[in-house]
Amino acid sequence: MARKRLRHRLEYMALRITVWTLGLFPLRAALWAGAALGWTAWRVIKIRRRISMINLRQAFPERDEEELERTGLESYKNAGRFMVEFARQDRLDDEHIARHVKVDEDSREVLEEALSLETGLIGLSFHYGNWELLGVAQRRLGFDVSFLVGQQRNRLVDDFINRLRSSHGLEIITRDAAMRRIVRIARSGGIVCWLSDQDAGRDGLVVDFFGYPASTPRGAAAFSVKLDMPILVGFMVREEGPDHRLVFGGLLRPREDLPREEAELELTQRYTSVLEEMVRRHPELYWWPHRRWMTTGLYRKKKPADTE
Repeated sequence: MARKRLRHRLEYMALRITVWTLGLFPLRAALWAGAALGWTAWRVIKIRRRISMINLRQAFPERDEEELERTGLESYKNAGRFMVEFARQDRLDDEHIARHVKVDEDSREVLEEALSLETGLIGLSFHYGNWELLGVAQRRLGFDVSFLVGQQRNRLVDDFINRLRSSHGLEIITRDAAMRRIVRIARSGGIVCWLSDQDAGRDGLVVDFFGYPASTPRGAAAFSVKLDMPILVGFMVREEGPDHRLVFGGLLRPREDLPREEAELELTQRYTSVLEEMVRRHPELYWWPHRRWMTTGLYRKKKPADTE
């Protein structure tokens, strides 16, 4: 136990030193440094590179290895830029958001409809682009935003991350209190945001994702069906440097003509298909290293050219 506490303290100190150091740089220079860290993770350390390549081959079987390698590298560089931006999130003000985040013109109708609703919303996002900035931008647009979050094993790191998230007035909801708080948000007309694109194990709903069955968290669809909360699907698309385009993939409502379990499955497939479409547009913005198809057995199959 003492060794674990010491390791957690060292991890926390390393995190704070890294954040402090990156904070000394102008934003664009810090983004360059973040991209360099991503390059190092892909080229030198090769963190989960093997898993990323398996995922990329599954998603884009028509592309050659060289193209997939480039996509993987750009994904890691984008992840480095994302981490730099998140580390500085408490510094972002209204002027920064107004200058660097623009709403996609094709998304304005969806945004206006969502803002006009009197009921609560589920704001669904994924490990795509800068997903943390998405919640901040939604609050600046007029939504009352709450984040549903998991808990990191290191409580010091977890507290620090949640302080960054809440620095713009976002409410943090832990999973043990989720039902009660989400019901309150549904009644008050707020929006509760969470991510829904990681493997969900045996308790998930299995839907198609890039032509292979994927166990997907059922929480968003379950709350949507149970509480009649529409799902607002959002993405933060990086354009150049610190500039982003906020894209809404749709305002999805559960089908009332289906039994509850079928409605949940159908809704989950719909928002997963929206994610797939956006990943096809910008595969370099998706975070490929997680084992998205673990429960359904993709990684037990031998993949060609998988030598790393």
